[in-house]
Amino acid sequence: MSRLARLLYISGAAALALAVARPAHAQAHPAPGDATVVAIDSGELVVDIGATRGVRDGDVLELWRPIRLRHPVTGAMLVDRFRIGSLRLTQVRSALSLSVIEGAVSRPPATGDVVVLQERGGAGPVGVVETTTLVTAKGSVPATATAAAAAEKTAEKPAEKTTEGTTPTTPSIAPVDGDARALGEMMTALTGSDPAHRALAYETFALSHSRSRFARVLREEVEALRAPAHTEKTYQWSAPRLDRVRAGEPQSFAVELDPAFVGAVVHVRHKGAAGYRSLPMENVGPRYWAATLPGDAITDGGMEYFVEGVPKESAAVAVIGTAATPRDVVVEALPGAPRPPGTLAQVSLQSEYASFNTKRANDYVWQTEGSVGWRLHDEGIRAIRSGFGVLRGEGGPLVALDELGQAPTKVGLTYGYVEAEFAPSHSYAFIARPILGLRERGITGGALAFVRIGNDLTTNLSVGGEVLGSVGQRGIVQLDWRTIKRVPVVLRTEVTNMPAGSSDVGARAIAQVGYQLTNELVVAVRGSYQGRTINHAGPGAGLAVSYQW
Repeated sequence: MSRLARLLYISGAAALALAVARPAHAQAHPAPGDATVVAIDSGELVVDIGATRGVRDGDVLELWRPIRLRHPVTGAMLVDRFRIGSLRLTQVRSALSLSVIEGAVSRPPATGDVVVLQERGGAGPVGVVETTTLVTAKGSVPATATAAAAAEKTAEKPAEKTTEGTTPTTPSIAPVDGDARALGEMMTALTGSDPAHRALAYETFALSHSRSRFARVLREEVEALRAPAHTEKTYQWSAPRLDRVRAGEPQSFAVELDPAFVGAVVHVRHKGAAGYRSLPMENVGPRYWAATLPGDAITDGGMEYFVEGVPKESAAVAVIGTAATPRDVVVEALPGAPRPPGTLAQVSLQSEYASFNTKRANDYVWQTEGSVGWRLHDEGIRAIRSGFGVLRGEGGPLVALDELGQAPTKVGLTYGYVEAEFAPSHSYAFIARPILGLRERGITGGALAFVRIGNDLTTNLSVGGEVLGSVGQRGIVQLDWRTIKRVPVVLRTEVTNMPAGSSDVGARAIAQVGYQLTNELVVAVRGSYQGRTINHAGPGAGLAVSYQW
């Protein structure tokens, strides 16, 4: 006798014993029906039950998996369900409710699962009408249907003729033997128990009722429950491993499964989430199944998934990972996408040459600057940076350079600095940088200050100025444009008297375009044009590289 047949035999006997022993009024007034999981949205289960059914926020309900199988011998359709866990209502409306998984589940929840209500006060399930299938020589008949059919036949019988003064007799149901009644009570008590507990109960019953007609089948069921797990059937499959996917972008996924499967389902979730989102896979060829993983399930925190195959005549089987041990996927942030607030190490290096007088090459500046820093928080002390710079150049007054033809003054400065960025809110920040430098005539100092409008991880505008020792001063307006993926753009204007600190002020227009090679590395090229008069001007160029992690 197969395990399925043994289960049906035991369940049928128990159900028949309970159905016969149950009072008539319990069958005449059934409670309202169960609820159903109608959708799964972002890890929350939507249940078709609301306040009109008497439930409220915080209620814990049982979650059952309905099973429909065709009997391999009789061909009859068998219908049953098994408890897979519990759920808790989080938001109850009039007709629908949102709920989350409460505790551990034996299988991931899916649409169509049955939700069994509990009466307050522990009176038992509300709306549960247990229908156990009995296997007979002619097929399978629900026990409740058998009892109902017996009652119907009794009702159809013509009334017995009696003589005057004689009370007609009422047909009665044959008494149930003690073994069947005891078996029915035991099966009821074992509802929702684990296999080990169930096997021990079966063994105890078989020992104490050794002469019972149920003893043999119970002993066989104990052996089946205690059989090693490796006796279960294994299936063949193959699939490309999802090692790295892009955050927020839908991902095509395909598997090759054993020919025994007639369907497939992939279950995905955000890494560490309580429940999965179940996606039926489409048949795209012999043994091949495919689905598109939704972008909103693929986040920077990671993604987990497993795949179930659906055999022809049994429940779904996990073939790639399981609900308890899913496959883990590393999710890459989109190139150019803003990074989330948090600690971020940053290293940068840039070098630039700018000529204010191309005709005579007597007014120019060459500056190289590097920094290392850490972005700490989005608000408060946002970042701390430290860096160095080397500046070399030549310049002087326009009269001396252009009219008198005098030699330019050479300028040299090597300096270091510490910079802090303070953000009172997400969209505003203040930047301050004290500078200490060394020149030919000794030590000199300087400072830089900015006001940033907008967050540093997105498009923002900075306005400020810098004083750099004996080199000069400059006022700066800079736009960091972050709207093009993988292509950060900087537009900057300066008004300055560098490099020689003369009274003749020049203006600069600078454009820098970068390319994000990876999520961490950005390289950029810079072009500029600057001048003090229309005849005293020239171009400039530079390179920059930054790395952050």
